[in-house]
Order: sequence, then C-alpha cells, then structure tokens
Amino acid sequence: MTYSIAELRRDFLVGARAAGVRRIGEGFFDGFDGPAPASIAIGVFDGLHVGHSELLARTVEDARRRGIISVAVTFDPDPDQVVSRNPSLKLMSVEDRLRALSLSGVDAVLVVPFDKSVAALDHVGFFEGVLAPYLDIRSIHVGSDFRLGARGASNVDVIARWGSQRSIEVFGHDLVSDQGVAVTATRIRSLLSKGEIDDVSRELGRTYVVRGVVGSGRGQGTGMGFPTANVIVDPMIQLPLDGVYAGYAYLDGFAWPAAVNVGIPPMFAQSKRSARLEANLLGFSGDLYGKDLKVSFTKRLRPSCHFDSIAQLIEVVNGDIETVSRLHGDSAIRIAHD
Repeated sequence: MTYSIAELRRDFLVGARAAGVRRIGEGFFDGFDGPAPASIAIGVFDGLHVGHSELLARTVEDARRRGIISVAVTFDPDPDQVVSRNPSLKLMSVEDRLRALSLSGVDAVLVVPFDKSVAALDHVGFFEGVLAPYLDIRSIHVGSDFRLGARGASNVDVIARWGSQRSIEVFGHDLVSDQGVAVTATRIRSLLSKGEIDDVSRELGRTYVVRGVVGSGRGQGTGMGFPTANVIVDPMIQLPLDGVYAGYAYLDGFAWPAAVNVGIPPMFAQSKRSARLEANLLGFSGDLYGKDLKVSFTKRLRPSCHFDSIAQLIEVVNGDIETVSRLHGDSAIRIAHD
C-alpha cells in the first residue's frame, strides 16, 4: 500500500505547473493590458473535492473551445467566516486552497477579498463591479446549488437571465455523487468526524492532509522509544475523529511514513502540554521543532483508548508503528526538491 511518488505529490500539492494567482486590486493578468476574456468557475472550493475538480475541468474545456483563458474565482476569507455566527470548520487553509486551485488545470486564479460590503452585493454588483475590471466574462460555471449575494438571492436561474442579456453563458452543473449522495465539503467534514477515512479519500480524490507547526509537547515519546512531533494545527481546520491513523508527513521535499494520533491520549489528558495531533515519522532523526509539517491520513488503525500501564501503551504503539511500516515502509520518499 506504499503510495507512488505521483500520488504523494498530488496529496501534498507538489507540482511543476502552477497557475498564477491574482487578488482583486493587484492589476491585470499576465499577458493582458485589460480585462482578460475568460470562462470562469466560482466557488469557495474548500477541500477541492472531486465535485470541484469536475467543475473546474468543465471550465477548462469550455475555455479551450472558445480560445480564451480559464479562471477559478474564489474568496479569502471563506464567506462563511464573515456572514455566519458559527462558521464551519475548514478542510484546507487558505494557502493550501489557493495552491490546490493553482494546480487544478485552470490558467489563472482570481481571489476576491470577502467582507460585508461584498456580501451585500447582488449578482450584478459582483459581476459588473468586482469582476468586470479584471475579466471579460464569456461563460460562468457553478454548481447547481450555487447562490450569490445577500441572503443568497441570486441563484443559477437569476444569474442565467442576467447573462443571457449580455451574451454570457451560465452553466449550473449537477453535483457529483458518491454512492448516491452529493459530494460536498459539509459531507466530507461529517465523514472526517466519524473517522471514515476511505470515504473521505474517495470523495476528495486524494488523501486528507492538514498542516501545522511542530511545537513542544510532553517530551515522553522519546523516552518510550517513539519520539513524536506535536503538530499545532489551526483550530478552524477539521481533524478526523480521535484515534490512531497511518499516513505520511511531508517535510522539506520528503514524505515520511507516519503513525498519527489525533486527540489527547486518555493517559495524558491532564497534561497541559498534550497535543491534539502527534506524528511519529518512521526512520526520521533530527529536530523538528518549529518546522512546518503536513500530515496525511491514509487509514484509520484504531480508536483512542486508555491503557492500564505505560508498558501496555508502549506495546500497542509499537504495534501501530509496525502496521504503518507494513503499509508504507519505514523510510522517506523524496517527492520534491525543496
């Protein structure tokens, strides 16, 4: 079950060709001295799951047919964080979301800074006031459930009527289904909360990855024979259900097989230095403190549990590490030249 270099590069967003990313206010796209003729896809694209990938592929295909560029239009921050009193957890940091979009096959990514003034715009204000200075829109691609503007008043039909008066084609694509259920970021968050990693991987089209910075922890792992990296993850990022997982950790161009614990171990629940995410990198030796680390989840091994003794804990954790070694090997794979 060792992952190929191509699969690991996909999962950790390592790619040779990345589209340019522009933010509103930064000027025209490269090669244009005015608004660029474009087919656009609009969305938050949290997680960039298989439904998003299909939407973007349709946009690219349409743009090629028209002889114009394809552009993914997205938002920073996620509108949910501005308009909702209880914003949902996210599947990706903004940095990773933009990176994923830049590797998706589109020619360019346009980022709209989202605030309450943008939230109050209707579709006319958004397309003609925000996007028109940068894009000469020829077609718009969105999901069939797409809504825009205050209280979501502008749906696909409303936008299509506006577009028909301006020779802009509007496509509301059916959502991609998995086993009869629409693939959405909300569904994937639910699957993660249940620890259903296989389903998550299938609906993302890759393994789930989170990033964080390695901080100080309890310092007990080294003495037990399995030093762990305590990864501090943004609290707004969705983690899988507490438990132990097989995966990989990406650092400085290498993917290391990893045994990953999510959740504070019950034996150390009272420790203020316990981390919500710990990773043991098989074959790694060195100082990880302060390093930026990406961690993937390939298989759920077991739930969190309480142990009667440290000796029992060591035995079970060593068993987890052996399982990871059987699945993914025990040494790093170079996937990039950072």
